[in-house]
Amino acid sequence: MSLLPLLPLIFICMSCSQGVPAIHSTAVQLIRVQAPDKSFAERLSVFVFFDDSDGTSDFGSINITHTETGLYWNILPSNASVRLRGKDRWTGSASLAGPGGIALPAGPYHITVSDLAGNETGSDFILVRPDFPARAPVSFSINGDSWTLARSDTPSGFTRTFFLLFDKDSRLLYSWLAMNTNRMKMEGTLSSLRALANQTDYVQCYTENESGTAGVLLTPVHLR
Repeated sequence: MSLLPLLPLIFICMSCSQGVPAIHSTAVQLIRVQAPDKSFAERLSVFVFFDDSDGTSDFGSINITHTETGLYWNILPSNASVRLRGKDRWTGSASLAGPGGIALPAGPYHITVSDLAGNETGSDFILVRPDFPARAPVSFSINGDSWTLARSDTPSGFTRTFFLLFDKDSRLLYSWLAMNTNRMKMEGTLSSLRALANQTDYVQCYTENESGTAGVLLTPVHLR
């Protein structure tokens, strides 16, 4: 008896055994990024915690679409960022920009995660635009071997400020919640920052709102 008629069935069964991506959670933030001239550009940050039984290398793309306008972004392995939170692996991008620098639209968005075989799964989120402060909620400066983090005297709902420490290759080495109170000023030494990560080349301050859905990222400040 010939086995040839069974080959298509075997192929189908092998195809069915491929893993399909499973989305566990998403993290979305609307970010205003400060330029050297103190102006701001808007970016959308989308990271997805998902897994695939075929392994982490079986990642094809993440597509994000604003359902009302059709505005979309496609994150590929070549331009994706990976963040580890404990054992959880989050993949996405923090630099999704609208065309021509326009403000990103509020409303429903759809996320599609695809693997290399084209298997995909989806998730939705609703972007609610916050009331961003008129100017940066904090300032960060260095004087000699000391640094100062000062809160703006203009009230805003942005009170959680993080220090993000990067090396000369822009790799994030350490993040630290520096301020989550109504204190107007906080001071320290550069040596204390280097003690957290001795390869630190520059610092960026990121201040987010209490819900963690929006934030303001200041320009980099290099340690001397």
